[in-house]
Amino acid sequence: MRSSPAAVRGTGTAGATRRHAVMLRLVGAGVMLTVMADTTATTLAVGVLRYTPAGAGMPLGDLVWLTSAAFIPIAALLATAGRWADLFGRRRVLAVGLVIFILGGIATVTVEPWSYVLAARAVQGAGAAAMIPASLGLLLGELPEAQRRGAIALWSSASGLGCLLMQAGGGWLAATVGWRALFVPDVVIGVALLIACTTLPPGKRVKAKGIPDVLGAWLLAAGIAVVVLAISKAMAWGTDVLWLGLAALALLGLALAQARHHRLPAIDLALWRRPRFVWGWLATWGFGALSYGLLTVQPLYLLHLGYPMLEVAMWLTPTSVAVVVTAFLAGRVVKRIGAYGLIYAGSLLCGGACVLVLTQAGPTVWGLVASVVVGIGVGALAPGTSVATTLAARPHQYASAVGAATMARMVGGAVGVAVVSVVIDHPFMTGPSAGLAGALATCVAISVLIGALALTKITRLRPDPGDVMIKVPRRLLLELRMTLATVAAEADALLPVETRTPPMDHIPRPRTAEPGPLAGTRGHTH
Repeated sequence: MRSSPAAVRGTGTAGATRRHAVMLRLVGAGVMLTVMADTTATTLAVGVLRYTPAGAGMPLGDLVWLTSAAFIPIAALLATAGRWADLFGRRRVLAVGLVIFILGGIATVTVEPWSYVLAARAVQGAGAAAMIPASLGLLLGELPEAQRRGAIALWSSASGLGCLLMQAGGGWLAATVGWRALFVPDVVIGVALLIACTTLPPGKRVKAKGIPDVLGAWLLAAGIAVVVLAISKAMAWGTDVLWLGLAALALLGLALAQARHHRLPAIDLALWRRPRFVWGWLATWGFGALSYGLLTVQPLYLLHLGYPMLEVAMWLTPTSVAVVVTAFLAGRVVKRIGAYGLIYAGSLLCGGACVLVLTQAGPTVWGLVASVVVGIGVGALAPGTSVATTLAARPHQYASAVGAATMARMVGGAVGVAVVSVVIDHPFMTGPSAGLAGALATCVAISVLIGALALTKITRLRPDPGDVMIKVPRRLLLELRMTLATVAAEADALLPVETRTPPMDHIPRPRTAEPGPLAGTRGHTH
C-alpha cells in the first residue's frame, strides 16, 4: 500500500525539523565550547610565554594583554551585538561573528609583531561578542518551548567542557608545537561551525525600533581598555598614569551620556535604578576578577616551580572537573540557600583554598585538594552570581540583565588579570616566590570582599520599601533548580518573557525608593 503524497511530505518536514533541531543544539554548544576554550588558551599561553625565550623579556603586564585584548570587546559589544542579531537575523550575525573570530584566530597564529597579535585577539573578541547572543537567540527563537531547557543546558555546559578539554590537551600542544598552537583548535572548530551554520534556519527578526548604540559601545570599550591599561602600567609609569585615569573617566562618562539619549543604549541605565541589581552586578564583577585571576595564577605558579607543561595541564584538570560538577549541583541548591548564600559559600571556599596553597612549600597532596576546592568554589559562584543579577531585574529587563551580568564578568576578568600581573611583577611580599604569593594573597582579598558583600546582603539589608515583589511563574522556579551552569541560569530566566510577562499595568509602582549604592549614577531612559 503506497503512502499518500501528503504523508510523504509530512514525514519529510518532520525529519527536516528534527535535523534543524539537532544542528541548532550542536552549533550552539560548539560556539560556547570554542569561546571558553579560547579563553582558557590565553591563560595557558601567558604562562608558556612567561617562561620561554619568546616572551621572557616582556613584563607580565604586557603578556596578560593577550587575555584582556579579547575580554574588552566582548564586554563592551555584547549588548549591541545581541540587538543587531535580533534586527538583522540571528543566523546572519552568527555567521559574521564566526568569520571575524576565524580571521582573528588565523592572525593570532601567524602574525609576528606583538602589537599585531593583540589586535588579532581584539578581533577575536569582537567575533565572540556576536557569536554568544546570536547562538542563544537561535536556540530560544527556533526550538519549541518544551525543548529549550535541555538545549540551553547543553549550550551552557559546553563552556565547562571547552575549558576542560583545553586544559587537558593544551599542555600537550604548547609543549610539542608552541604557544601559538593553542589557538589552532579554535580556528578549526570555527570553520566547522561556519559550514554547519549554513544549514540552520535564518532566525526570526524583531521589528526595528531604532539602530543599536554603536558609538556608546565603542566608547565603553575604549573606557574599559584605558582602565585596564592604567592598572597594568601603574607601577611602570608612576604619576603619569593619572592622565590615563582621567581619560578613562571621560570616556566612560561619554558612554553614560550617550546611553541617556539613545533608544537602544549599550548600557541599560534603567537596571541601575534597582539596588538589588547593583549588589548582584558588584558580586558578578568580583567573581570575574577572582576566577580569571586564579586562571592566570595557577599555570604561572606551577611553571615557576619547574613543572613541564604536560604536568601543569594534569594539575589544572581537577579544577575544571570540579567546576563542571559543582555548577550542576549548585543549580539545584540555589533555591534552598539563596543566591547570596551560594555566593558566600563559593567565596569562602576559594579564599580558603588560596590560603591552603600559601601554607605549602610546593605542590603537595594538599595543593591538589586546594585546586579541587577552588573548582568547587568557582562552580558555586557562577550560578549564584548569575541568579543574583538576573532575577534582580523586572521580567521585561531579563535580557538586558543577562548582558549586564556577562559584561560584569568580562570587565572584572580584565581588571583581575591586570591586577594579578602587577602584583607578580612588583611583589609586596618576600620570599623566593614573592610575586606569586602576593597574587594568591590578592585573590584571598577579593574572596573576602565578595564574601563580605554577600554576608551583608544576607544579614543586614532588608528589602527596599520601594521594591515590589514580582510574581514569578512556578515554571521559572522549577527551571532555576535545574540550572547547570552560569548561562543556563541566565537563559532559564529568559524563557518566561515570551509567554508570561505580566502586563506593565498590573505591576504596582512604588511610591518612594531608598537610594541604592550607585544612586548618583542614575539616569533616565526615553
